[in-house]
Amino acid sequence: MKKDKQILYFYMILVTIGITLIALAIMKYIVEVNEPRGYLIILIGFVLTFNYINYLEKKAGISKKIIWIRNSVYMVLVGSLTYFLYF
Repeated sequence: MKKDKQILYFYMILVTIGITLIALAIMKYIVEVNEPRGYLIILIGFVLTFNYINYLEKKAGISKKIIWIRNSVYMVLVGSLTYFLYF
């Protein structure tokens, strides 16, 4: 059982890294292209994807505390990387 949780957390970390890279690519696109119609479509798609990943993590049995910690780390990571890389 413990091995299963470790594998689950490993994949959770990989998903967080992937989502972070996608968010940084979205910010780069928004900064460089500056197209108003694209903002809404990109951001809605990203939010829906992020919500679906949270739903899957809840289904997999990951506690809410771990999900909140991951989301907090993700927000700080994306915010700070976006600031330092693009502004």
